[in-house]
Amino acid sequence: MNILITGASGLLGRSVFKQLDANPDFSATGTAFSRAGERLLKLDLTDGVALRKTLCKIQPQVVIHCAAERWPDRCAENPDEAWQLNVRSTQQLAQLCSQTGAQLVYISTDYVFDGSAPPYSVEDTPNPVNFYGRSKLAGEQAVLENGDHWVLRLPWLYGPVAHLHESGVTALQETVASGKPATLDHWAIRFPTSVEDVARVLEQCLQMAAAGTRFSGIYHWSGDTPCTRYELAHIVARACGLDAAHLSADPEPQFAEPRPYNCQLDKSRLVQMGIAGGEPLETQLARHLKPFLNSGWGK
Repeated sequence: MNILITGASGLLGRSVFKQLDANPDFSATGTAFSRAGERLLKLDLTDGVALRKTLCKIQPQVVIHCAAERWPDRCAENPDEAWQLNVRSTQQLAQLCSQTGAQLVYISTDYVFDGSAPPYSVEDTPNPVNFYGRSKLAGEQAVLENGDHWVLRLPWLYGPVAHLHESGVTALQETVASGKPATLDHWAIRFPTSVEDVARVLEQCLQMAAAGTRFSGIYHWSGDTPCTRYELAHIVARACGLDAAHLSADPEPQFAEPRPYNCQLDKSRLVQMGIAGGEPLETQLARHLKPFLNSGWGK
């Protein structure tokens, strides 16, 4: 099965490409733009002609669309650019996939919900509270209206990072390791989710699809540990053998762009299909973060 992965130089895309590339049942091709290099095709997703040429050249059966503007504050600051990547390019990709016979897997977010009534099933009505969530919801609609494609919603991602600030989860190690007093959000509840787990989930889905299982509509996947940013910092501290006594909790939301309170995703649709996750949060954080303790925090 030929698989094309957009955003393969990013946090999620790297793990998805690595996982599928190691599977002899798949022929994986990754694309990137600013960080294209060895084994990754340079592709500007806003260039329709280049996009069509790439699909015609690779002839994928499945396209996994990881590329996105995923930082809420950055989306609010640059709405036109975010909409172009998260919505318009996604719509064009969905249309081209339908025309070339490929199925598109669109990576979306828990931020399509307002966080007021968790847990959220795939049938629940979205109500995003910020521009990022609205752009991803519009991307979902563009995908589902333009072919037999499917959507995978995910929460707060972490995993192997090129630098600590590539993920808001791993960035907390710098705050913890500094030993300097810091006040962290203790209001919004998040569910840190491993990109390596997501990559394995996608691999399992594609194997099932190759065996005849039909995937369509919307699916959810999530880590199992609920935590605020303050609570996560303490988990990071335990994972790295660090002290967290210098950290304080802020029970009031303090965000430049609005955030939902608790967008817990109900992942039962995939679990009932036999899809399984991986190691506990603290175990995975220890593996990903400890190398940075000996290298200046990965700055």
